[in-house]
Amino acid sequence: MLSRAAFVTGGVSAPRATVLASGSAGNAVLLEAGGYGLLVDAGLSVDALERALARVAAPVRTVRMVLLTHEHDDHARGAGPLARALDIPVYANAGTAGAAGAALAGAGVTVFEMGRPFAVGPFAITAFPVPHDAAEPAGFAVEVEGRRVVIATDLGAAGDVLDGHLSDADLAILESNYDLGLLHVSGYPWFLKNRILSGLGHLSNDDAARALVRTAGRRRRIVLVHLSESNNLAALARDTVRDALAATGRADHAVRAVPPNGCTEPMEIV
Repeated sequence: MLSRAAFVTGGVSAPRATVLASGSAGNAVLLEAGGYGLLVDAGLSVDALERALARVAAPVRTVRMVLLTHEHDDHARGAGPLARALDIPVYANAGTAGAAGAALAGAGVTVFEMGRPFAVGPFAITAFPVPHDAAEPAGFAVEVEGRRVVIATDLGAAGDVLDGHLSDADLAILESNYDLGLLHVSGYPWFLKNRILSGLGHLSNDDAARALVRTAGRRRRIVLVHLSESNNLAALARDTVRDALAATGRADHAVRAVPPNGCTEPMEIV
């Protein structure tokens, strides 16, 4: 039987972020601060989420809420079951809450407004729109203990709204889904390639690099996520962004890419 106690293994001295899962098989990011765990997306089964949390070597705080970017299965499939199992709320905007439907049945859902900041535990959260083929997809700027984390995944384009948030980020967790050359030669059918390439699809390595170069006014940590199994490589995504930043004199940014369907260790938000 899953319980909150299953996720508590000790104390955490500084805010942390952990990518528990990243890719088409499921997505989840854990933010921790002040004894409070916030799960951004829950695109795994409850059992898989439990294993992902147990896999983290450093202490893991109790999960107290789930925050959804959008309703697609690889981001939301475990949100309702996890919320029911732990008796915790799911936070979603109106479009996502409506589109998720039965997946959130029996869960306590709190609806937030896009662009209006709200607080949960030690976190101050602002949701902003991103272009994707979902009901009301969102990215999040999360402030905690004087630091800012920006999470934007599943978006077909990066524009002024995202740029405004990335420019203030201490930690940017950004989609870098595909390499254009690999996508063109992949075995994907054309309708799927066209969906990925569209303004409501996914972000390429080059587009992620351009967005990060445009907003490179301060030193920050960058984590590239939601890499395609078929159309990307972690080293390729990392080097595309790293080289673009270095070419503009910003080699001081720490860049890493999470392998397709991979994860990270806990990262202090500094």
